[in-house]
Amino acid sequence: MDGVYFKECNGYALCCVENFSDELKESIKENLSRICHGAQQASRGREMYKYSTTIKTFWERYNSKAALTKKGMLGELLSHVILLNLFPRFEVVSPFFNLEERNIKKGFDLLLYESSSQGVWITEVKSGELHKGKDQSATTADLLSTARDDLKLRLAEQQLNHWQNAIHAARVAIDSSSDYKDIVIEILESEGDLVACGSPNSQDNNALLVSALFSEVSVRVMESTLSDFSEDLKNKGIFKSFFALSIHKGTLNKVESFLKSEAGC
Repeated sequence: MDGVYFKECNGYALCCVENFSDELKESIKENLSRICHGAQQASRGREMYKYSTTIKTFWERYNSKAALTKKGMLGELLSHVILLNLFPRFEVVSPFFNLEERNIKKGFDLLLYESSSQGVWITEVKSGELHKGKDQSATTADLLSTARDDLKLRLAEQQLNHWQNAIHAARVAIDSSSDYKDIVIEILESEGDLVACGSPNSQDNNALLVSALFSEVSVRVMESTLSDFSEDLKNKGIFKSFFALSIHKGTLNKVESFLKSEAGC
């Protein structure tokens, strides 16, 4: 993508948004309804799912939140956009919008489906600015570690609600004509069964861990940060399979201003 530096290696990828380009803006406009509502709803052509309505709804939800939550929302939005554009092997099978309320989603940030492996990937996104006394690389390592630990804990919890929410999200998001809808639901229900039987385990799941760092991009995240994190995660054997993604962008201001302008506010 124009304005985006991207490098993918075995087990990790670095993505630096060096310029909030017109191409990136167009991608947000073209995909926002799909991101927020899911492919099935977005394809229906209803006024409530069109871009003009969706961007206003997004801004209303975003503008009412505290600063920390706003960072999380923009980090997750960028994750959706990057995954849609740069990871064609994945299909996003969960909507950004919480289906029940205007608060942030509970449970898993994103669900992805990989057709080549017929596998579901549970995605955890951690967003933030530079941590005190740390540079871009060290902060990224912190964010990825937090994503790893939080997801490990959530996947091992005796909490059926996580999987019930995931199943509901997938049913709403995946187009009914897709040949993988039943596969995704079956995988999620099988994980729910493990919880019901008292035997949930993070090692049963594929994990995609995302750090979304908002800081000066003149100093990039070092590749060794991702390769070291990936190697350590491999040795720990916490997940069935894993992938680490570092998204690095400057301040929130340009994205926020774009969204506000598009919403007509």
